Amino acid sequence: MMLYQEWKPRFARRSRTFGKPLLKLGAAICLGGVAMSVASFALAQQPIQSTEQSQSQVPMQNERCRAEALTQPYNAQYLLMRRGREHGTASRTLSVSDEGLWRYQTTTEASFLFLSDRRYQDTVFRLQGDQVQPLEFTYRREGTGSNQDYFVTFNYAEQTLLSRGGDPVEAEWREQLLDSNAVLHQLQIDVAGNESSWAYELIDDDGRNRRYEFERESSEVLRLPVGEMETIRVKRVRETDRRETYFWFAPMHNYTLVQMQQIKEGKEQARLVLKQLDRD
Repeated sequence: MMLYQEWKPRFARRSRTFGKPLLKLGAAICLGGVAMSVASFALAQQPIQSTEQSQSQVPMQNERCRAEALTQPYNAQYLLMRRGREHGTASRTLSVSDEGLWRYQTTTEASFLFLSDRRYQDTVFRLQGDQVQPLEFTYRREGTGSNQDYFVTFNYAEQTLLSRGGDPVEAEWREQLLDSNAVLHQLQIDVAGNESSWAYELIDDDGRNRRYEFERESSEVLRLPVGEMETIRVKRVRETDRRETYFWFAPMHNYTLVQMQQIKEGKEQARLVLKQLDRD
């Protein structure tokens, strides 16, 4: 039985998710994408540069305490935008079970004309010091085109990865292995520290080994639908600049992700913009 089936999470809302342009829009949000805000949110597209580091952006020093402090239940709702138009919604929810296991859910639902795309990612994990340790990872995609359903369990005692039926998967076990969903929570924890770059080994939603690298870029003040926020901008490092992906984390809000953006060949492909944040 999967661990999360026995849970009574503090946030128990039903999860719904994401779905040629629309499929790319949905796929971008899984990790590397975002959406553009509408005209009324135009200021969010032109962030005000902040030249001084505020008190809220002073890194949290102790790794274990930092991970525990930043791993707290919340529900974040986002607008999914692309080139000035709204194409759907997204959410990120972190909840905890009575047994102390964490559940991190990412959902997106997008539509464009008669096309639809819904995606759902779910990670059950525990904290080991300052590290996120996934126990189960679920990925599901529905809508126009082929559907996809993927599930894997992490066996730390035997250092193996198993499918829903108990068979080995294509990906190999790696030290501090994450999944394509949990990596964003690990990044949230690490951005609050002193390092300026990070590299993670993970298993993606196709069951393959991947390596993701990120670097801290700058401090910015964003004007979002929820108000003005001081943020830290992080860039995903790629071999070429053909695709660019940026993440904005808000120190005053537990370093929660408040905006994501993906650009391809100079054109914005998607943007996520925070519209509501609820904490337990």
